[in-house]
Amino acid sequence: MNASPVLRVLGATMTFLAVSMLIPLMLAVSQDDSVSENAFFAGVSVSGFFGIVLFLSTRGQPFNIGRRETIALLTLLAVVTTLIGGLPFYLCGNAKNFLDASFEALSGITTTGLSLFPDPSVLSQSELLWRAMLQWMGGYGTLVLVIWVLPSIGLGGIFMPRRDAIETLAANPEPSFRQVVRSLFVVYGSLTAICAIALLFAGMPLFDSICYSMSTLSTGGFVLESSGPLGFNGAGIHLILALFMMLGAINFTLHGRFISGDWGVYSREFECRVLLIVILLAVVLILSFTGENTTGSTLISELLRLVSVLTTTGYPGTEMPDPFVKFFLLVFIFLAVVGGTTGSTSGGFKLMRLVLLVRQAKRELARLIHPHAVVPIKYGHFAVTQTFLQSLWVFFIGYIFCLVALAVILSCFGIDFVTALISAVSALTNSGPALLHLSDLNANFAIISDGAKLTIMVGMLLGRVELLALLVLLNFSFWRP
Repeated sequence: MNASPVLRVLGATMTFLAVSMLIPLMLAVSQDDSVSENAFFAGVSVSGFFGIVLFLSTRGQPFNIGRRETIALLTLLAVVTTLIGGLPFYLCGNAKNFLDASFEALSGITTTGLSLFPDPSVLSQSELLWRAMLQWMGGYGTLVLVIWVLPSIGLGGIFMPRRDAIETLAANPEPSFRQVVRSLFVVYGSLTAICAIALLFAGMPLFDSICYSMSTLSTGGFVLESSGPLGFNGAGIHLILALFMMLGAINFTLHGRFISGDWGVYSREFECRVLLIVILLAVVLILSFTGENTTGSTLISELLRLVSVLTTTGYPGTEMPDPFVKFFLLVFIFLAVVGGTTGSTSGGFKLMRLVLLVRQAKRELARLIHPHAVVPIKYGHFAVTQTFLQSLWVFFIGYIFCLVALAVILSCFGIDFVTALISAVSALTNSGPALLHLSDLNANFAIISDGAKLTIMVGMLLGRVELLALLVLLNFSFWRP
């Protein structure tokens, strides 16, 4: 494996993190918060020093990065950004140890939203801003990962199966890395700014609107207070959050095409239609159980809860009435596991994969009646090859296996099985604390053992980075020259 390009990318990432920490550092200086000021200054110094050293030491060497280097780099980037991102939390003194600080940072980078702080108000505004920034950067990194990196090495991501079975972008078959990074940044940044402005005009304070806009569009779910965004009065704020959570869960290449003037792109995309149908069906199901006492505020509150779970944002909400908890909890767990669409910041199994599995099951049932029938499986206007369907089943089996393994391991650390299962789902789907709040388990991750925290961290990483890309690292043949 060629280590030079890997070290160079790591150096550039650490330098970027150092520059990013200057924003919460300036906020701490403006508020005369000496503790946060010293913590972020140390973070800037450490990250900037090692980043510049790594970058300059590999400067001038050929940048030849292949499939093996790319797969290894994904894990190394997650580890490095977790350690650097957690440094300010540890130095500010709110985290008990560096593992807790790393847990908080990884939860932000993977846009999961699980937190070791039941009451986030104990954190300084600089720390709250840094948490939101970690989620925003994690969401942007996820888009680059699933739209360009993973398809380029043949390990999933967003794809459009063509007749020659090549997985490629839906919008542009051969985009350059610079084109992808530039266009995604424009779309992602513009939507974040629009969300922040809309929340501000709806009555949310400036600092809150900035943080919640970054957490919402990244479908991360970090909150600034224990009550979450439901603590804000006003249906306008809730509707804005629901809208931008849905935008975050939709393929971002479609947003770019919409901005370019293709006004009907959303209606033509099959996954978008499925996402809207799922939301409408779930709302109708909830209304059918709540009965005649449903008011406008109740409907908006349930819509926000539903969208928060489906898009794997995970904003905590109010507990459900006892008669509906057991039934709706299963519905919400299913929605969280499915997640949003491909090419989005949401986690989960993804709607596209679920649709293809259902269509293959339908085809196999048809073959029981007509064994020699040729029944193609289509996605859009293209036929899906058998090779891709086989890899899809491998991903599905691996996903279920990881989910069960995480739940069993958490149970071994003294966590009751129901809490362990929901925690495993929350971590692997990157859906945050919403399911735990819905089930009224009130799991306090701050008091669980370090082994359980590490297990949840592994689950968050498996859910965010493509599962097969991490599992392939366990194959000994991958490391052979």
